[in-house]
This record gives sequence, structure tokens and C-alpha cells, in this order.
Amino acid sequence: MQFNIPTLLTLFRVILIPFFVVVFYL
Repeated sequence: MQFNIPTLLTLFRVILIPFFVVVFYL
């Protein structure tokens, strides 16, 4: 399956930003 880079970056941010926010506030 081929992914274009913007889609991957968006997915990456959607997953990682909440994760880091939770880690930061814990």
C-alpha cells in the first residue's frame, strides 16, 4: 500500500500529539 507523505505526517501528528500532551500532563 502506497502512502503519500502529507497523509503519513497528518496521521503521525494525530496520534503523537495527544500522546505527548497526556505524558506531559501526567
